[in-house]
Amino acid sequence: MIESRRIGGKGSKGTVIFDLDGTLHHTEKALVPAIRSAMADLGFTPAMPEVINALYGEPLEIFCRTLTGDAGLVKEFRSALRKHQAGTIPRQGALYPGTKKMLEELTAAGFVPAICSNAGTDYIRLVTETLGIARFFPVIAGRDGNISKTGRVGRIIRDTRAESAVMVGDRYHDFQAAKENGIPSIGCLYGYGSSEELTAADALVENPGEIPRTVITLLGITR
Repeated sequence: MIESRRIGGKGSKGTVIFDLDGTLHHTEKALVPAIRSAMADLGFTPAMPEVINALYGEPLEIFCRTLTGDAGLVKEFRSALRKHQAGTIPRQGALYPGTKKMLEELTAAGFVPAICSNAGTDYIRLVTETLGIARFFPVIAGRDGNISKTGRVGRIIRDTRAESAVMVGDRYHDFQAAKENGIPSIGCLYGYGSSEELTAADALVENPGEIPRTVITLLGITR
């Protein structure tokens, strides 16, 4: 589902579309304990953190199938996970250092930030509102149906009437969606993507603070 509060249009320098987990949200801090607790609730031995961390960016169905061996438990897994992350995100959730400043810089420079994630819209709202960045995102697109990430990125570009756009993420889904929509991509080295996945990005950044100037460079904008 795509939620829009306003759109960019004329006067905007472009739309910067962010993945959430591993790009803005330092996911493991809150999600590892929530997922391990959810697995225990369902009678499974909690997975090791490194196994969980390798799954960020994947749809919940893949999380469930990988961690429990039974994709048919996705509804039960979702319910248990929501219960636990409602507590762990407020207590332990964190943005990557410099994320708020980066979003302030992009907004001040005339860009429209958006979020496109394979997580559900409710999760995106929980994270962005709890961690104080919801105000930066007039458009969010979660995976609440069967529309691919490529399709949702395309919708964001149309909804914001973007003459130019950049995708920022850390997993292969992000770079594929950017390529299939004909826009450049930025890979976050600090996220959860493998070195092989990150080779598909058009540019790489080591921290959020490098994103604004990388966006400007990729779009060929003269200050």
